[in-house]
Amino acid sequence: MKIIHTSRVACLAAILAAAPLGAQQHDHGAMAGMHGMTMPALTAAARAQIDSVATAARPLATTAAATAAGYRPKFGWIPTMGEHWVALDRMSKEKQSDRTAPSNLMFSRIAGKDSLVGAAFAYIAPADDSLPPKLFDGNPPWHEHPDLAPPGMRLIMLHVWFVPSPDGPFAGTNPNLPFWAAGLPAPDSARMHDPAFSDRVRRASLALAELVDSASIFRQVAQRPDVAPMLAARRDSIRALVPEFRAAASAHDAARWDRAAQRAAAQWDAIYAGFMASARTVRGKERMSTYVSMLLGHHEEM
Repeated sequence: MKIIHTSRVACLAAILAAAPLGAQQHDHGAMAGMHGMTMPALTAAARAQIDSVATAARPLATTAAATAAGYRPKFGWIPTMGEHWVALDRMSKEKQSDRTAPSNLMFSRIAGKDSLVGAAFAYIAPADDSLPPKLFDGNPPWHEHPDLAPPGMRLIMLHVWFVPSPDGPFAGTNPNLPFWAAGLPAPDSARMHDPAFSDRVRRASLALAELVDSASIFRQVAQRPDVAPMLAARRDSIRALVPEFRAAASAHDAARWDRAAQRAAAQWDAIYAGFMASARTVRGKERMSTYVSMLLGHHEEM
């Protein structure tokens, strides 16, 4: 993974180091959901269950430990999901009932270090299987990835975040990850209930992802002669915004931060337009659109 070299985010690192895995989610009375929706507050039982997953995963908090336990990286770093490490022998539906043995671990860069940011329960099921296991109090919805399963099958997943997520601990994506990976504090979670702010943050996160890992979204498209120069110029513009984000956050200047986010979001819009213009088939354009929609937080819920 290509990471831009920035100073450590000391305050974020201190918060994550001081709190138990999973505990960061618990002081939210209500979770700000996608595009302004409000998610119900976690019950005490759900909080305890999340903590049980985090506690079980704690010994696997390094990629070396995950490897020794039989997990292997798949798909590379996905900007708003991290890198999934998968234990294939745990990918059956029957094995998802054990919260202490998640089939996926999710790693992403925080304060310059590959960090365990969450876990996921996942399995391949026939297309007509619409009854996922009930793992957590409140029965949070699972989501699916039809394109990642064999024909006639579905990949069904439930994420559990151990780090702050503006959409709650069971969200399919976490737009904070590219900010942390770029060495920046996360956006103000209290403002994510505002649809305009939320949309701006999510687009800005994908812009920052282009700096963090230039192969993370569309590797082959990015290398095309009609795309590569555009990307290089846009990445330079995004890189220039990183100090602006940091200065605005340090000064607690929301208006200045918003201006940087809007400029980053505009850079992502231009990059996305370039990707779409380079699509050579209708199917290719549809796949790119679907993937970006997923990165922005739109999952197919079951």
